[in-house]
Amino acid sequence: MSSRDSAARDLGTLEGRGVLVIGDLILDHYLEGEVERISPEAPVPVVALKPGGERSVPGGAANVAMNVASLGGRPMIAGLTGDDADGSMLLDLLGAAGIETSAVMADRSRPTTSKTRIVSRNQQILRIDREVTDTPDEAVGNSLLVAVTGLLDRCDAVLFEDYDKGCISPGLIATVVSECRTRGIPVAVDPKFRNFLAYQGCTLVKPNRLEASRITGMEIRGPRDAAAAARVLLGRLGATAVLVTLGEQGSVLAVEGREPVSRPTAARRVYDVSGAGDTVIAVMALGIAASLGFERSAELANLAAAAVCAVPGVYAVKPADILREMRDEL
Repeated sequence: MSSRDSAARDLGTLEGRGVLVIGDLILDHYLEGEVERISPEAPVPVVALKPGGERSVPGGAANVAMNVASLGGRPMIAGLTGDDADGSMLLDLLGAAGIETSAVMADRSRPTTSKTRIVSRNQQILRIDREVTDTPDEAVGNSLLVAVTGLLDRCDAVLFEDYDKGCISPGLIATVVSECRTRGIPVAVDPKFRNFLAYQGCTLVKPNRLEASRITGMEIRGPRDAAAAARVLLGRLGATAVLVTLGEQGSVLAVEGREPVSRPTAARRVYDVSGAGDTVIAVMALGIAASLGFERSAELANLAAAAVCAVPGVYAVKPADILREMRDEL
């Protein structure tokens, strides 16, 4: 069997795997146009919005769920929106993609987190964020926890997508991880800083270079440093595997009881790195759910990230994209 046929077979095993994505939901809003002059009011570019140049897509944990869906998985999502138009739009977009949103709670104390990017010729000129990062009040938090635990028996894997926007609390993490351990459900985590050390006992933790460096206090200049940091994180978190992503330097996978493995990036055409981390953790969670193993899942995730980086803006990867990257690599 050729490498491409093997990859196609493995990608086929991802279909129908139930993944519950818990985390910070974001609405990514794009305004695309042309810059032809500088404003007479201030030394800033004037962007003339082009026809059809305004669009909104699911971002953050919502983008992870979109990637799970586009890869053939069966995504469910849990998180918070505001009680506003952006929240309604985000729910509509997720519903249209076939993503279950019964565990998405509307929190009137916050707006729906949004990122508005002003873009010209595939280059970001400005980004405007709208967010409240406080943790929800007790009533909203309890409603979220009840909704999450009600979905666990339908899951093949659980995925925490943490952007430090306030949705995820240490109490939520501890309860969900304990319930998943009882049920034998693997838990993957894309952590940020606030809750990093609360992710004890998870199956896979996927920090990037900055996150791994800050938590361990180690300078990470390349794969060798990343391997040392990954070993520290394995012990500190009691995880089964740690995948440290290094951007243009690829990634390092450390699995309990094995030597860390460094993998160079597969990206050759980098237009935009937005959402690449979301894609990696989505593929890893699906791979774990399908029992592909950490190493094979990481190989496929590396190719998926390369495909996403070759497309401007946030993009949900498809199996055909991964197979195309594999063909181009051969």
